[in-house]
Amino acid sequence: MAPADPSRSPPGLLARLAASHAWRRLGGWLLGAALTAAAALCGAWLLVPRTLAPRFPGDEALGTAAPVTIRATRDYEVPDVEATARLREEAAAAQPPVYDYDEGAAAEAVERVRAAFQASRQAAEDARRERRRATAVQAAARAALGDRLGIPLRDEELAALADHRAGDGPEQRLAALLAHALTGMVVEDRERLVADAERGIVVQTLRDGVPRGEGLVPDLALVRDLRTVRDELRREEATLPSAWPAALRQAVVRAAVLLQRPTLAFDLAETSRRQREAAQRVRPVILQVRRGERIIGAGERIERRHLVLFRGIQAQARAPDAATVRLGAAALLALLVLMAWPRAGARPTRRQAALLAVLFLGTVALAAGAAAAGDLLHDRFPRLPPEAFSLLAPVAAGALAVRALLPAELALRFALVSGLAAGLSGGHSLLFGLQALLTAVAAAGLGPRARSRLGLLESGAALGLLGVLLVLAAQLFLGRPMAEAVAPAALALAGGAVLVPAAAALLLPLSERALGAVTEGRLRALANLNHPALKDLIVQSPGTYHHSVVMGAMVEAAAREVGGNPLLARVCAYYHDVGKIRNPLYFGENQRGENRHDDLAPSMSALIVKRHVADGLELARRWRLPEPVAAAVAQHHGTRAVSYFWAKARKEAEEGKGPWEGAAAVDESLFRYPGPRPRTVEAALVMLADVVEASARAQADLTPDRVEPLVQRRTDELLAEGQLDEAPLTLRQLRAAGAAMARTLRGVYAARAAEPAAPPPAEGPGLHLVAKS
Repeated sequence: MAPADPSRSPPGLLARLAASHAWRRLGGWLLGAALTAAAALCGAWLLVPRTLAPRFPGDEALGTAAPVTIRATRDYEVPDVEATARLREEAAAAQPPVYDYDEGAAAEAVERVRAAFQASRQAAEDARRERRRATAVQAAARAALGDRLGIPLRDEELAALADHRAGDGPEQRLAALLAHALTGMVVEDRERLVADAERGIVVQTLRDGVPRGEGLVPDLALVRDLRTVRDELRREEATLPSAWPAALRQAVVRAAVLLQRPTLAFDLAETSRRQREAAQRVRPVILQVRRGERIIGAGERIERRHLVLFRGIQAQARAPDAATVRLGAAALLALLVLMAWPRAGARPTRRQAALLAVLFLGTVALAAGAAAAGDLLHDRFPRLPPEAFSLLAPVAAGALAVRALLPAELALRFALVSGLAAGLSGGHSLLFGLQALLTAVAAAGLGPRARSRLGLLESGAALGLLGVLLVLAAQLFLGRPMAEAVAPAALALAGGAVLVPAAAALLLPLSERALGAVTEGRLRALANLNHPALKDLIVQSPGTYHHSVVMGAMVEAAAREVGGNPLLARVCAYYHDVGKIRNPLYFGENQRGENRHDDLAPSMSALIVKRHVADGLELARRWRLPEPVAAAVAQHHGTRAVSYFWAKARKEAEEGKGPWEGAAAVDESLFRYPGPRPRTVEAALVMLADVVEASARAQADLTPDRVEPLVQRRTDELLAEGQLDEAPLTLRQLRAAGAAMARTLRGVYAARAAEPAAPPPAEGPGLHLVAKS
């Protein structure tokens, strides 16, 4: 049996409680809630001071000097009610008056005259048929004529017109006079017409009361005055037949004068309607004030336009209770964080959550500080908008650092939340909000390149170019001249290409230390073969040491092919079997003839073999190996079975040996590693290289041309067992990794083929890395 380790002692109650799954889950939720609340409250404090309404001078300050310089805390659109009312009045006054022209007035009057005389003749004829007296016949004719004409004629005038002894002459002359007098435009008040003509006159032509079109009066000389027309009709009495009695001539002329009416009349209702529509078409006067713009400087005289801006800003931003506003901002930020909180399988650890909260607050504070600095610099450079200076702020550095250290999903969620919050803290600027959000998202995608100095510079150049494109697109969208985009684009380029890489270079080492993550310098120190752990390994387990070094070359080449971290992969390979230091002679690569498993039960042999993972984790803690390396130690066997001893136990059970009754009764869990399965690229490559190198070492007759099929078989075995299901590798990447490993092994075994064949290792435990589960 394996010797007992006196350094191990059973964990106490508190240790067991802390290690329980439920307690860890509850603690994670509590920590996440606490960090979310802290980030929301601190972020709200950064957001709120820029949104509270300042105090402005009142109307009584008109004409006095402003005590301080007053700036707009955000973009405002203030309606100028007085200017709008004045413009609408001017628009209504400029609307030309509308006159209605009755084009059918002459025809209507002629028809009226003819109908009246016809009615008079018919009434006289009816009275004669009834054998009435002559006076009654004349009375009936006069009554019918007067009713149809509808004008106040005297009885003697009606009698003269109704006297049919003159024939139809009076009817024809009256109709002719009216047809001439009512033809054309006749207005009642020519003085008003002349006054209205200064603004232009719109004439609306009517026929039977229905508008038929409209136009402007080309010449006022074409418009006649009603009084003038009536005077002309009175003068027409001299042109009537002298054979007619004087009473008849006077009656014809007076009837024509009374029937004369204006054909062009002012339409008050239509004019008022058009004036209202003209006033409504005038858009409200809006005074636009951009964030950071100086409304009035200290000592400047307060004018009416200043008071308009003061009233408008106060109406839009009533000074609320600061605590209420901060509570609302905190709730908004908390909702952003909760909506972006990852699913159960991708939630951050406690250290990662704390780091994300600190970087989030730093990003918001940086954006708020940049906005404040932009307001101050705007005085010296008034031609540049305040948000242009905010483009210098390296708000994408946090997302770049997060992606360089954490998984892509966490980095993308962080980029979305931090970008939105930074846009809010930047003074509600569309340009800066888009810049912060999109550059943060882009940085989350470029993060893996930031692990090296060259990649960091390349990522910065890409972010700077993206910033320039966003500035140009925003200028086009806002309709501003492209000449104004030169300076903001230059600032965006400087911020992305220079300040973001510089800030990320400062953040990365600090973040790595906070996470306990591994830096490049630390990895190089661990890759040094003079490291104490590797020295112990070569002394205690020389076969394991050789196995690990060969694996290091294999995984380093594979990591380059699939976009992993080659140095981290090599270090993981060096230390993955460090636990075999405890019991080196129980593993085939360290045995020289004697096999200690021959005297052990299969279950005990499997327990000792599996124990090297737990021993490796304990030694990793002792030597303070980084978390990714320790994870590779725990995951490099996944949940595979120690198949040799499991098969041996089943065979003994079938033969009636051992504690089991039949092969089916053998408990497979005693022969299976506890896991977890590989969850990183490097851990998955270590698992694949482990089984491939062990299989290659176990085959004494392996030739270079048989290496690649061996790698393919072992890869297929792992895929079939589902050991690589949780690793972020595609099938294409696995094929590329396998090809890289095969190339490395061919180089090793091509050199070995020229050497004398070494005796094969003892069978048994050395095959636990090869056999299928």
